[in-house]
Amino acid sequence: MSKVNTMEHDNIYVRYTLITIGIIIQAIGVNGFLRQAHLLSGGVAGLSTAINYVTDINVGLITLLINIPIFILGFVFLERDFLITSLINMILFSFILGVTQNVGTLIPVDDILLQSVYGGILCGVGNGLVFRTKSSLGGTDIIGTILKIKKNIPIKNTSLALNIAIVSVSGALFGMNLALYTLISMFINAQVMSYIKDALNDEKAVMVFSDSAEEIAGEIMEGLVRGVTFLQAEGGYTHTKKKVIYCVVLSREIPKIKEIALKYDKRAFISVNEVNEVKGRGFKEKFL
Repeated sequence: MSKVNTMEHDNIYVRYTLITIGIIIQAIGVNGFLRQAHLLSGGVAGLSTAINYVTDINVGLITLLINIPIFILGFVFLERDFLITSLINMILFSFILGVTQNVGTLIPVDDILLQSVYGGILCGVGNGLVFRTKSSLGGTDIIGTILKIKKNIPIKNTSLALNIAIVSVSGALFGMNLALYTLISMFINAQVMSYIKDALNDEKAVMVFSDSAEEIAGEIMEGLVRGVTFLQAEGGYTHTKKKVIYCVVLSREIPKIKEIALKYDKRAFISVNEVNEVKGRGFKEKFL
């Protein structure tokens, strides 16, 4: 099987370079765009921002204080390696968030729609880079992971519930208009984060129907170094029995699959379908 590229996780220099860049980008998104419009980001950073609006306490310090009880819970229920890395990231994030608290004065944007959109984009890029390293920034990620392990509640459901609470706080403090703009920012954040986290690693399931299944499968295994499975099928009209090739590949490998199939059979029928998650040799396991 093809070797899985895990440099973002295995190489400590690459890993923390990506984490640091991601944290800086997210801090600029929060302090440079969202806070300037009194919008909130997701998770603990959003809650910290809301408290900062009311108390004027440094947002980085608030983030650090809120995370302390969360990490205490984490050390009871979760793996130490994941928590230690997340703890380092959280402290770094709290520090950079505090240092860049006034960066918004350097960004001359006063349109709330632009601030919600670009704040969401920057936060999503920052989060996505951190997740690519199989790390987190603590906070609600820790809570979601605990609930996933103990109650089998999907992390996305926990995140959704917490973000709804944050939007409710935003609406109560600053009115419904700002709450709705916050929702726009959160939606963009989630979409961008998902894309960055899994960029170049999204998988597709391919089925090839052909009378030349053996030849096509052989070249897929040799040329792409991907495993294939033969499924036994029968034509509904002709009742002819034939082999169907089934394999899971990266999306960037789809053009090569088509080229191989059509090389041996110009009439080959090729079906490509989305795959939510793949775990096994040759593929990176998705994180969170």
